[in-house]
Amino acid sequence: MEIIAIPSYREGGLNEIVHPKFGRCDSFTLITVDNNEITQVRVIENSAADETRSAGTIASKIVKNNGAEKLIVTKLGPNASMALNSLNIKTFQAPEKKILVKDLLDLYLKGKVKMIPSEDLIFDKGLQ
Repeated sequence: MEIIAIPSYREGGLNEIVHPKFGRCDSFTLITVDNNEITQVRVIENSAADETRSAGTIASKIVKNNGAEKLIVTKLGPNASMALNSLNIKTFQAPEKKILVKDLLDLYLKGKVKMIPSEDLIFDKGLQ
């Protein structure tokens, strides 16, 4: 069994669009998968989205505190990358296009989403 977090827009869920900004997404869709079958879908609000600083770091803790071991994301900020590494959350690269959460999860289950070190997902290594 594994719990996968995917940043999403608005109310989240399988039929929502994946949000490209991890720390600033509206919600996280948390999908529990057992033997390649979805057994549970939960949505949690990203209370870090409106933070003036450290949204990615706080969002990382939210994801971890809700049991996620894996995160599928388009890009990360440098602080989120460090936080995810320290929390031992494995990161996977989402395609840089509009895609529904359920379609991204399907790509993951088919092995078409690659695990990438979180530092390789930083959108601008000059940001701090």
